[in-house]
Amino acid sequence: MRFESRARYHGTLDEVQSSLLDDRYVDFLLKHHGVLLEAQVLEKKDSGDKVSRKVRYRPKPVIESVGPKKVPPEYFAFVEDSTFDKTRHEMTFTNRATTRTIANMLVNTGTLKLRAVGNECERVMEGEISLKLPFLLKPLAIIGETVIHREGLKILDGEVPVMNRFLTEVLRAK
Repeated sequence: MRFESRARYHGTLDEVQSSLLDDRYVDFLLKHHGVLLEAQVLEKKDSGDKVSRKVRYRPKPVIESVGPKKVPPEYFAFVEDSTFDKTRHEMTFTNRATTRTIANMLVNTGTLKLRAVGNECERVMEGEISLKLPFLLKPLAIIGETVIHREGLKILDGEVPVMNRFLTEVLRAK
């Protein structure tokens, strides 16, 4: 399933890009985002024009059980493996589930692009969510992809006011 999400931030392109790469942002995001239970930078390498990082996220579980079987909260955790190109204002990412069972089934990749729109910044995120299930379970893949997409949008939508708040309270603070 292909997806696209657009959002507008109340900051310039340079401010938003700087904030996304700011070491303080992930902690601020965790503190102020209503869906995330965990957000932790595992690795970050800045090589001038490019920043590569791995960030672990664990959102609130959206499914408690499948039939009689409980779904562990860890099934929802993932690591964003990304590279941000500062000159192109673009990030490529792969979100990998932290649980092997889920990681073997779920593919989530894409790009995040920032562009100036007047005195604001627009974020355009495009990508793919795909569940690789056995042939007899293929109909469930469409349902699963739809649920993952919907919950992913909640995370993205919840990030916008947090970024706007970070711009005001942290980046522009004197």
